[in-house]
Amino acid sequence: MASKLNRSLYIKQSLATFILAVVLSLVLSFFKSYQTIQQEPYRIQKEFNDLLSIVERPLAQALFRLDKAFAQQQVESLLYNPAIAKAVVFDENNNVFSEASAPYMEPSWSGEIANFLIRDELTVTRNLNYSGIEIQLGIIQVELDRRYLIEQIIGFNSHLFIQNLIKDILLASILSLLFYFIVTRPLKQLTWSISRVDENQNVVMPPSFDALHRHDELGRLKSTFSELWRRLTSALDALERSHQHSKAMISHAADGIIVLDEALTICVVNEATEKLMGLPSEQLTGISLASLQGGSFWVSLEESLHNLPVDEVMTAETTLSTNQHFIPIEIRISKYQVQGETEVVLLMRDLSERKEAQQRINRLSYYDSLTRLPNRTLMIDHLQKSMDHMAKGHFGALIILDLDRFKTINDALGHNVGDQLLVEVVESLLPLVPPNTTFARMGGDEFVFLWSQVRGSMNESNVPIISFMQRVLASCSDLKHVSGHDLHITASMGVSFFDGSEESTAIIVRQADTALYKAKELGRNTFAFFQEDMQSLSDARLKMEKSLYRAVKNEEFEVYYQPQNNEKGEIIGAEALLRWDDKDMGRVSPMDFIGIAEDIGLIHDIGRIVLKQATSQVATWLQQGVWQEDWRISINVSPLQFAHESLIDGIMFALTKSGLPAKLMDIEITENTLMTDLDSALSKMEKIRSLGISLSIDDFGTGYSSLKYLKDLPIDRLKIDQSFVRDLIADKDDYAIVLAVIAMANALSLKVLAEGVETNEHFKQLKLMGCYTYQGYYFGRPMCAVDFESFCENSSAAL
Repeated sequence: MASKLNRSLYIKQSLATFILAVVLSLVLSFFKSYQTIQQEPYRIQKEFNDLLSIVERPLAQALFRLDKAFAQQQVESLLYNPAIAKAVVFDENNNVFSEASAPYMEPSWSGEIANFLIRDELTVTRNLNYSGIEIQLGIIQVELDRRYLIEQIIGFNSHLFIQNLIKDILLASILSLLFYFIVTRPLKQLTWSISRVDENQNVVMPPSFDALHRHDELGRLKSTFSELWRRLTSALDALERSHQHSKAMISHAADGIIVLDEALTICVVNEATEKLMGLPSEQLTGISLASLQGGSFWVSLEESLHNLPVDEVMTAETTLSTNQHFIPIEIRISKYQVQGETEVVLLMRDLSERKEAQQRINRLSYYDSLTRLPNRTLMIDHLQKSMDHMAKGHFGALIILDLDRFKTINDALGHNVGDQLLVEVVESLLPLVPPNTTFARMGGDEFVFLWSQVRGSMNESNVPIISFMQRVLASCSDLKHVSGHDLHITASMGVSFFDGSEESTAIIVRQADTALYKAKELGRNTFAFFQEDMQSLSDARLKMEKSLYRAVKNEEFEVYYQPQNNEKGEIIGAEALLRWDDKDMGRVSPMDFIGIAEDIGLIHDIGRIVLKQATSQVATWLQQGVWQEDWRISINVSPLQFAHESLIDGIMFALTKSGLPAKLMDIEITENTLMTDLDSALSKMEKIRSLGISLSIDDFGTGYSSLKYLKDLPIDRLKIDQSFVRDLIADKDDYAIVLAVIAMANALSLKVLAEGVETNEHFKQLKLMGCYTYQGYYFGRPMCAVDFESFCENSSAAL
């Protein structure tokens, strides 16, 4: 029975219609009965008020005459009505005058239902007044039999329910028959026809079906299935083509592909795998992964694959030995399920070329691309190793060489000539370099000779060092023939001795650099040894470095805020400016310590402190209503800080930690930042912009960037450097530069802000030139957070 019911839509529909008819009849009858019961008390009140009107006058006379027998007779006469359970007459003092009750009946189901449906007692009360005199002689109270009333209602509604049920069942049967002929029978025809469709046929139906259902839902269902069948056939063809393509791709893929079944047995290999393994597919297919050559690795890998979760990816590296050749490979492994079965695919890539490329990259990382000499990084590494392995009583020397007036030649004849000159100098010096001596290019026209072991004395009278430097200076001063030019050039050299007791390599390099500057002061084309009297310069630098380390550790830096205003004098934001009050040196200018911070790598920590303080403070002001939602806080990022890979993470961390919306931040970078690596800079700028942060070019006009890149930069604003604004009124050249920058910004739809606006004349002139946002002493000096907060409140009050 259940199976037949599940297979027949007609039977399901018929049963559902029948059940619905019965349920509707029950529900409607129940509500009808409920309404009758709810309305019954009102009907009874009216009916029995009319009944009491008949006995009102006789009872009033009986009360007037105090005729209890006559009153009792009238009361008992009321009990002939089966709906009355009890009747009581009260005199004017509310004492029972006469009463009568219907015979007691045992409780029944109708009584319980009556008590449930009609919880309150049903009584009808009427005042008894003497005819013609408005004097109340008493009252009559009639209590009605709820059980009798319910039985009457149930009886009436039961007949009504039976009538409605018969009618609804009859209607349901008719609807079921109509459903069969309109829906079920055509569906059976359609199902029968569909079951006989092959890939070359459409759905063919009896003529009666097409005549009756061509334009209705069943006709559209037939048309839809025909279209779906056509699409399915096309999809199967496409799937077959895709399968063939996949087989071809796997077979001819450059990477080796191995597919493992659930037992980690090889079931598919491609041609690249055969070449890597040096075995044909017949020998590879059907064996376990652990059986492959280099067994220990594959056994370990197989154990890892058992624990690898489905849809997870892992990578591994190993070396294959084929025909006495070692091939480094990278294996990318993915575990997945196909139709309930787990499979593993291994993609094996030959890393030989990549390893060679990495070696070339490493060489480029540690060697200068122009001269092929070790670069600064490798030289510092050699210096550190020399210091670490320096035997007691031995010492080494670091000699820095700088070509005199090389910049003049480079600027006059071009970088190509300058580069060729450097190569000529290196080639002339290479024969002079002693064995076990590192000859490196530090950058630009600066070179280093690192002697790990030096004979003689550790002072200016060291004969081997002096002799070597004299030969180097003589070689540098020889005439050089470069690209048709006869060039004369000299060099200056600085020497610093070390015995391994120094604190860092930076100290040794700095001492040699100090000696180099001394040689240049002596007239160039000479050399100088680092002396203790030069130590003051080195000590001052070292003191600054130590103070910077302490300041970063204790976060002694404070962010000041200089307002930025529009042409109405309204604040539109502020620039965060770094201030440092050292306990020994007092207020230290950023110009004095930023360069040193960059040299010793602290600029990134200082940048994080500025981001942390500025975002936290502005977020607090935003909550307090001091900072407006359309203001922006401008934060400078140095070139080194911008190039660091952690910049964006640091910005996101500061925004997340403070809760400051990204749209309120403006990152300022200089032109020179872009020219170090334009592609990398553009990529990083796009990432910053994607966070909702604005970008500005600071000190615009002072760098060396090409204007042709400006239109492609994802920036919002140009900041005119204060050096042009300061002499704007008196210097025609500065006036022309500022005007050109404003015009260019307008043409590129960029905002422009002038720095260094110190006077009303500056403000008026810039406004006439079309610049409408400013920063400078005329509007406000850099101030601490407390003073800036007061400044904002006063500015708001003034407006």
